[in-house]
Amino acid sequence: MKKGRTKTYVITAVIVVVGGFFFWYFGAPTPVAYHFIAVKKGTIIEEVSVTGKVRAAQDVSLAFEKSGRVARTYVRVGDRVKAGQSLVELESADTRADLAQTQAALESARAKLDELKRGTRTEDLRLAETKAANAQKALDDAAINLDNVTAKASTDLEGDYGDALVAVGKSVNIATNSLFVFTDIQFAHYSAYDQTSTAIADAKAAAVSALLGGVGMGRATNDAIGSLSGGAKGLLLKAQQDPTHANIDAALAAGKSALAKVKTALEAIPGTSLLTSTESTNLNTERNNMNTELVALTGKQDAIASQKAQNQSNISTAEASVTSAQNALASAQDELALKEAGTAAETIAAQEAAVREAEARVQGAEAQLAKTVVRSPLAGIVTKQDAKVGEIVSANAPLVSVISDAKFEIEAFVPEADVAKVKRDDRASVTLDAYGDDVIFEAIVVAVDPAETMIEGVATYKTTFVFSKDDARIKSGMTANIDVLTDKRENVLAVPQRSVGVKNGTSFILVKEQGDVPVERRVVIGLRGSDGMVEVREGIKEGDQIADSSQMLTP
Repeated sequence: MKKGRTKTYVITAVIVVVGGFFFWYFGAPTPVAYHFIAVKKGTIIEEVSVTGKVRAAQDVSLAFEKSGRVARTYVRVGDRVKAGQSLVELESADTRADLAQTQAALESARAKLDELKRGTRTEDLRLAETKAANAQKALDDAAINLDNVTAKASTDLEGDYGDALVAVGKSVNIATNSLFVFTDIQFAHYSAYDQTSTAIADAKAAAVSALLGGVGMGRATNDAIGSLSGGAKGLLLKAQQDPTHANIDAALAAGKSALAKVKTALEAIPGTSLLTSTESTNLNTERNNMNTELVALTGKQDAIASQKAQNQSNISTAEASVTSAQNALASAQDELALKEAGTAAETIAAQEAAVREAEARVQGAEAQLAKTVVRSPLAGIVTKQDAKVGEIVSANAPLVSVISDAKFEIEAFVPEADVAKVKRDDRASVTLDAYGDDVIFEAIVVAVDPAETMIEGVATYKTTFVFSKDDARIKSGMTANIDVLTDKRENVLAVPQRSVGVKNGTSFILVKEQGDVPVERRVVIGLRGSDGMVEVREGIKEGDQIADSSQMLTP
């Protein structure tokens, strides 16, 4: 049994070792390796390559690429012209204005870029510091003003409450005296229990209860009344001992209510012949006193309410000034911090992109202006000139024809995928099969037919080239290999086409940042060269280390 177990253990161990080796050799993930290259500036050249046939030179028909009104004609039939000479010109005031506007925008963008690269001037920094200091002082002044406004508001309101407390005390005393006069008349003439006397007693009970706090005091004596200290008088005493706003408001409201009831009681006594002249005079005096005190207490309440509203308005205005000053200080401090920190690299890169965009707009405006002039693409003789000053001409309508001094031209057919890149006056390098690739002739595009020519089911466009110089070696019928220079960008960031990847319609490049693991960085692609290089307009800078391929490489 022991030998069997030992054999089992040995087999198991061998299986584990062998399995581990196979996993390590075949299954373990292979580290990703990248080949990095430095981003450099260079020249991007875009060319279109076609094949054509040499033939005897014919007239070249010339037309405007845009419609417009003819402004000037410079030649007549039979005139000899040079390559590049102006033949006919359209009115171009609007186009020149557009060009001037784009040039001004370019100058502005360049000036801003220069300012960003230069950084903050000492004068600007001092101005920013002064602005921040002034903003701080303005905030300090606004805070002091808020304290002053708040203090004044408190003082003014305390004054109004103090006046109201004095007024309530005066009114309570006058109302108490009115009850004494009332009681004297009551006991003299209305102490019975008839309807009038009972009504007078009920009115007195309500007045005494509100003013002094007694209950069932409709037939009480003056001594009994004078000994009471509840009701409005009680609230008055409380406010005098603890003059809070709440206590004074309560005393003021109770005083007004009590005076109204005392006035009602006084008016309950009928003005009859029972009253003596003195009693009538005293009664009327007390009635007037109640009216006067009621007006006074109402005035004190209104004064308090008005002062509160005014205080709130003044404090809100002062607080708004503080908030505004705080915002101004924060803005000034942020501006100062930016000037002290200098211009961020991202900001400069963004402005450089803005300059490139402005340059492109200038180029576009210049191209539009160039389209207002028909120039001879070659040296020769004018055989046709149909343009007349003032007439409106259509785009692509032949107006002028020139026969070349050269004996031969090339006819080629450009596929529709490339025809948009080729335009009149483009330069081209030509090799002829008869002489090999080492013998290069120069030519120029003189015409691109607007209508397609179908060749083996593919849409092409007939393009005519004229040799720049006569050469005895050129023969009609020779096969010509043509490289048309359609665009060229100098001193731009150039990277291999294979290093640019596309994800969800967005171009990216793998850029080395930390360690050997690159990260994807979004880029804006410009001109694509014929040699496999591509222009990068935004996203990277000269000297960045990028992966030679946008795909992960394994050793």
